[in-house]
Amino acid sequence: MTEEQKRKLTGKMKKMLRAKAHHLEPVVWIGKEGSEKVVKEVDRQLKDRGLIKVKVRKAALLYEDKYEIAEKLAKSCDAEVVSVVGHVITLFRPREGWRKYLAKKPKKKVKKDEKIIELFEKFKKRAIKE
Repeated sequence: MTEEQKRKLTGKMKKMLRAKAHHLEPVVWIGKEGSEKVVKEVDRQLKDRGLIKVKVRKAALLYEDKYEIAEKLAKSCDAEVVSVVGHVITLFRPREGWRKYLAKKPKKKVKKDEKIIELFEKFKKRAIKE
């Protein structure tokens, strides 16, 4: 599994981030010069804020697709694309690092036989009380 596959945000996380970003205004605009010129600014804003919106002007869309721009910015800034709505791209990079978002909770494995024994013990205790 590559680093990119590990870093994939879950649907719940994206939904929460979209809700947080709803009231935000775009802090970076991409114009006719393309996305190459704004990578440093996007990186700086992500470092300061963590969650930002980027506005793509129509002139930039003549040369690149908005989804390509979003992926390029995310890859170059070590961020994740939360959403692309209209001409606005929402990007996220945690300020405290990706470790918190990569950690998976360990699943508790209970064998079927153990579960049956637990149920039987509960039933047995109830029967003795009555």
